Amino acid sequence: MDLPLELNKNQQVAKIVIAGENDFGFLGGWREKLGKDQNPFRVDSVAFAQLVMDRFSVHSAIQPYVTSTDDIGDHIKSNPHSEVAGVALLTCDWFPDSPVLGLCHFRRTWCNNIILDYLASHPFIAKRPDGYAYHVKGVGLALLYFLSRLAEQYGCECIWGEATQLSCDYYKKVLSLDSVKDLILIPRDKFVEFAKQLDLVWQGKIRAMTRENLTVQEVYTLEEEKPPMVGNRSAVFSPPRRLVQHFLDLPKHVQMEIARALGLLQDGDKGQSDAELFRLFFRRATEGGKLSDLWDAVEKNHPEGKPDENPFRERT
Repeated sequence: MDLPLELNKNQQVAKIVIAGENDFGFLGGWREKLGKDQNPFRVDSVAFAQLVMDRFSVHSAIQPYVTSTDDIGDHIKSNPHSEVAGVALLTCDWFPDSPVLGLCHFRRTWCNNIILDYLASHPFIAKRPDGYAYHVKGVGLALLYFLSRLAEQYGCECIWGEATQLSCDYYKKVLSLDSVKDLILIPRDKFVEFAKQLDLVWQGKIRAMTRENLTVQEVYTLEEEKPPMVGNRSAVFSPPRRLVQHFLDLPKHVQMEIARALGLLQDGDKGQSDAELFRLFFRRATEGGKLSDLWDAVEKNHPEGKPDENPFRERT
C-alpha cells in the first residue's frame, strides 16, 4: 500500500509493509538518533517501537503473526475465531535518517475487531527538534488509514486502543468521535467514513475531511502538537501476554537464570541477540509444555507477580 506524505513541504510516497523477524534493524538508528535526548515524546517513540519488537519476538512463539494482510483472511477461513497479530512498517527511501518512518502493532481479535496495541513514529518525526533539517508530515495519518482499510476489508466492527494523554484529542478530532479519553474506540461507520473522506482529499475532489472541516494540513499540524502515539508500557491483554510482559520486565540476569533452570537456554544460543533468545525461550517453553513452569518462575520474581493464579497449570 502506497500512501502520500510530506517532506519539507514536498509530496512524497511511503509504503506499508508487514514486518518479519529480520525487519527491526532500523531501531538501532532510532536509538542512536535519540541519544541522551530526554524529550518525553521522542523517548516514548523509541520505547514503544522497542516494545513492538520485543513483543513480536516472543509473541510469535505463542500466536501467529501475519506476513501479509491477505494472511488474515486465510486465518479467518481456517478458524473464524482465530486471533492473529501483525506489525506494519511505514517505509520510504527518501528520509535520510531512517528507512522506517513509523510502525504499528495490531491484532485481529476472536470476535473480529482490530486492536491497535502500539503506534509510534521516528523520534524526530514525533517531535521535531529545533533546527532539525527534515520536516516529515502525515505518518500517523497514514498508519491510521492503513488500519481503517484493513478493518473495513475484514468486516470488523471497531478499532480500539489506548491513547496517551495528548493523543486522545488527535483521535477525537480526526475520527470525528464524540469522546476519547484513555480508550480509543472507533466504530465501523467512523473508520469507514474517515478512509473514504481521506481518499477523496488525496484525489483532490474535496478539501476538508472531518465534520470539524479539518483539512489534511490542519491534521498535520494537530499531529505535530499532539503526536498520535498509542501504547502502554505495562498493558496486558491475556495470560500469554502477561507472561511475556512480566518476563521482559525482569532484569537480564534473572531472565537468564530462569531460562537456564528450565532448560530453555542451550549451548548453541551463544551470540544470539536478546530478541532471538527470547523467541527461542518461549518457543521451547511452548513446545516442551513448560509454560506453566515458566509462569511460576517469572511471577515469583516479578513485583506484581501472581504465581498462584497460573492459567497454564491445567493445560500442561
